[in-house]
Amino acid sequence: MSKSKKRPRPKAGNAESAGRSEQRKLARKQIKLQAKERKRGVPSSTPIIPGTWQTNAITFLLLVMATLVLYVGDLRLGFFAVDDPQYVVENPWIRGITFENLRHILTTPYFANYSPLHLLSYILDYVFAGPNPFAFHLSSNVWGGLVAGFVFLLALALTGSRLVAVAAAALFIVHPAHVEAIAWISSRKDLVAAAFALPSLLAYLRYRQGGSTARRWYVVSVLLFLFAVAGKLSVATFPGVLLAYDLFVDRRPLSRSLWDKVPFMLGAGIIALVVASAQPSMGNRPNAYVLSAALLQNVWLLTGFGQYVLYRLPPNATVGVGLEFVSALFLLTVFVAPLLLARRWPVVTILIYWILLALIPAQVLSFSHPVTDRYLFFPSIGAVILIAWGLISAGKRLGLQGLIAAVAVLAAIGVLWGRATLAYVAEWRDPRSVWYAATSKSSDPTTAQNLGSYYLGVADRLGPKPMGSPLSDAEARRLAAVVWSGDPRLTALLAEWSAGQRGGPIEREFQSALRSLAWNAFERSLSVKGTHVMPGLYYNRGLILVSRGDLQAARREFVAALDEASRETFVPVRQQITVYCHTQLGAIAVKEGDYVEGLRWYRLADDEQKRFGGNWVPTLDADRKKLETMTGSPPGS
Repeated sequence: MSKSKKRPRPKAGNAESAGRSEQRKLARKQIKLQAKERKRGVPSSTPIIPGTWQTNAITFLLLVMATLVLYVGDLRLGFFAVDDPQYVVENPWIRGITFENLRHILTTPYFANYSPLHLLSYILDYVFAGPNPFAFHLSSNVWGGLVAGFVFLLALALTGSRLVAVAAAALFIVHPAHVEAIAWISSRKDLVAAAFALPSLLAYLRYRQGGSTARRWYVVSVLLFLFAVAGKLSVATFPGVLLAYDLFVDRRPLSRSLWDKVPFMLGAGIIALVVASAQPSMGNRPNAYVLSAALLQNVWLLTGFGQYVLYRLPPNATVGVGLEFVSALFLLTVFVAPLLLARRWPVVTILIYWILLALIPAQVLSFSHPVTDRYLFFPSIGAVILIAWGLISAGKRLGLQGLIAAVAVLAAIGVLWGRATLAYVAEWRDPRSVWYAATSKSSDPTTAQNLGSYYLGVADRLGPKPMGSPLSDAEARRLAAVVWSGDPRLTALLAEWSAGQRGGPIEREFQSALRSLAWNAFERSLSVKGTHVMPGLYYNRGLILVSRGDLQAARREFVAALDEASRETFVPVRQQITVYCHTQLGAIAVKEGDYVEGLRWYRLADDEQKRFGGNWVPTLDADRKKLETMTGSPPGS
């Protein structure tokens, strides 16, 4: 009898490895089987979103609530000085659901942009609460929460793992790059676009399952995408993600994959043309080095460990031909390299292309700030799913202990991100405005200019003759506590206010101190201005000089502002600054007793304001008529 050969017993590690390999083979077979079924028109029996709808709905609502809790600190921010006045406070087209308002919003670009669904969201806020900033902030927070809920559903659909989906959504909520998009009401367009783009992808996945309702789901997907791109053009490249799903998961032929993307691309193209025609040209030409540097900056910020600030200096465009050529090769490599992962990790490939494609719109349009936090809102969805899936998958390979370690790492990342988010929200709540901290993070001249504008604005709301609405007692006390912290005059100022004396001598000192801080900020902005066109910088410097009684120096600043405004490509800003400067030149002439010269400037400003269709100086017509009476000049001559 011959002895049978004894087979060697596989080691535990090899057995686990073989088991994992077998699981991967089965998963690939399942994907191929589903793809073949779709080709034959057989609907897949696997649901798009695993789990019961009750469990998923409860998780969705909990994520919305978590977002509301995290951002509760922004509810008292009020309207921001940048863009909020134009988009909300002074926007006549959001003050009610009327045919005229809806027609104008849907057919006419507004404020050098075209984002009708974004403006429609403001109408709902206004109808329910009027011009109440609390309601607008709460609404933005809810929009952010809805996007977090859809991140959960989408991650669940793509990975099939509830743990990955919950982790991805939690990371999305606490990502510090989202503070700008949520806390700044005017940036709601990013939230609205994402809130419709994600369910569009879910509907597309359902369409790809086939069945009798497939066409309906396709129509739903197209409509939701059109709503998304009408919220903001930043999602215009999203059909590329649908194409990536077809190619890498479904293994669908390219020709068939492209055919049903035509409605998506047509809708995005039409809105892109409208937006491009509405926005001013910044004179920026495509530059491979700038695009490469911006990409690296954006990817670092997507890690959640960057420095988050409203404005940062753009990459330097003046580089040699050699460096630009190397940069072009780098960009080509970045976009081609993920294809190497497509066969083994198709979902990872889709998420990488999600990030890359979502970053394109902000770079193609000639923005002066290619790296901006709010532009990261949509790309970060792919990033958080990728991070959650990568860590949990790596942990599972090491068994239970590895999975626990992966969850611990995700929790640690969430804590660090959450702390950074809360710290950034606190910067927005700073009584000195968010620009105070921004000046220590960014050398962009806009940050210092806006800090100076804020100081000047609150100074004008103090004193015996405040301009506009007087600064409330609570606002004034919070501001004084940080500006005059450690200053012995603070006690006297608070005592003056407690006695009900507004506009007293100590308050006037405080007002003067704020204007000095504004001047220092403007000086800092001027020192790093470079080639930036900033007419408002000179105009505000002129206002401070007027308050100091230095009329000759103020006149020079207003003339410089007019010269700067002539190079401003954003028409509304150019028109507004022009009217402001001509009005101030007239006011200076009146102060000097030259009423004829003052009338000349007032007439010029009044004619311009009427021609431009603005109302930036409401008293301009009355002031002109008053001077005409004083000088005995015929009206309008």
